[in-house]
Amino acid sequence: MQTYLIEILLGLNLICVIFLITLGSLRQRSDSKEDMYQKINGYQKQMVQEMTELKMAVNHYQQLLKQQCEQWQTEKQILEASIKENRKPMTGQNLLLHHRYQEIFDLQAQGLTVDQIAMKLNKGSGEVAFILQLAAQERS
Repeated sequence: MQTYLIEILLGLNLICVIFLITLGSLRQRSDSKEDMYQKINGYQKQMVQEMTELKMAVNHYQQLLKQQCEQWQTEKQILEASIKENRKPMTGQNLLLHHRYQEIFDLQAQGLTVDQIAMKLNKGSGEVAFILQLAAQERS
C-alpha cells in the first residue's frame, strides 16, 4: 500500500516538474525544443532512479520489520515457556528458601549478577551463589 502511495506521489511530482519546465520554456523562447526534451528526459531519469531507490528502501525496511517480528515471536515463546516452568507449586523447604531469600531472587530476576547482588545486599558472593544453586536444585 505504501509503495503505491509513494509511486503516485512521485508520478504527480513528475507531472508538476514537466509542467514547470514546459511553462518555463514558453517564457524563455531562446531554449530550443531539443533542449527542453533533454531536460525533461534528465528529470524523468532522475525521478525513475529516486523511485527505484525508494522501492529498495521500503523493501529493506519491510525485511527488517519481518525479521524483528520473528525474533520477538521467538523471545515471546521462550518467555512463555519459562513462565510455565516457574509456575510449579513450591513445597516445604523450597517455599521456605524462596521466602527467606526473596531479595536475592528478585535481584536475579532483574538481571543482576551474583557479584552485583552480593554487593547490593552486603553478603558474600559465595553465599549468594550457594543460595541460587540450592534454589536451582530445588526446581529440578
